[in-house]
Amino acid sequence: MDAGTVMTWIDKTAYASAASWSGTNVVSSYVGNMHFGRPVPVETRVVVQARVVLTGRTSVHVQTRVVLPEVKDAQGKATVCTECVMIYVAVDAEGNSIPVRPWTPGTPEEEERQRLAQLRGSIRREVEEAMIQAPPAGTELTGESVVLRFVANTREVYPGEKVQGGAVMRWIDEAANVCASRWSGKPVVAVFTGGVRFYQPVRVGDLVELEARLVHTSSRSMHLSVRARAGDRREREPMLIAHGLTVMVSTGADGRAAPVPQWSALTENDRDLEQRALELVGLRNKAAHEWAGG
Repeated sequence: MDAGTVMTWIDKTAYASAASWSGTNVVSSYVGNMHFGRPVPVETRVVVQARVVLTGRTSVHVQTRVVLPEVKDAQGKATVCTECVMIYVAVDAEGNSIPVRPWTPGTPEEEERQRLAQLRGSIRREVEEAMIQAPPAGTELTGESVVLRFVANTREVYPGEKVQGGAVMRWIDEAANVCASRWSGKPVVAVFTGGVRFYQPVRVGDLVELEARLVHTSSRSMHLSVRARAGDRREREPMLIAHGLTVMVSTGADGRAAPVPQWSALTENDRDLEQRALELVGLRNKAAHEWAGG
């Protein structure tokens, strides 16, 4: 299964958990680091789990994971394909944020999950600061890039005809896939998506624009920055709705990541974007280390 489809499963399950807790509508605000350690085979039973681990004044933090119960790991346990924390904001009928009842941990395990969620909050703010800086229009950039444009036409909507965050994440994955495929000349798969921040909602009928750009290569991976914009089709300047970093690899016949063509930053702006991507990778590793430690 492609990563975008798995992301929609995660969003639907986490949304149900956040909406159930808050007792009202919620909208996606942030998607944490999502590392795809194991692909999801087709025609395999999948279980997506979600639980509240932290609440803010208007936000609900939900820990999720995708499990293959019939595929066992070395310890004989069900295989976990990926896990991440999703953040939703409770809203009223007009789309204004509203307070949610606080969640209080009742066991030592829940207290530890809450502590880790709070710790990740500080890392998340660092990620957002690193991601929000966009190169101005007309900036000289040389990395492979692709722009996809289409009218939002989907049944994956929240109340009020607002497109679900999972659908936007799937679009981001598709744009990154096209860009990485062009660069490598081979089929690619996502191994990581991180720090997807939602700034504005997308409504059915909006004109959507996704810009994916190669910003760094390692010997076997491609890092791509993807910005999603949307707005009324009559507007010439769509608003930024989401931004994320995706890492893609090409897989060989043995299923392992294959070498990819190397890209070198040629301009100062290229180097700035690449440095920002490397900072995000460092923050990703920092978050993963802290989470594993818990």
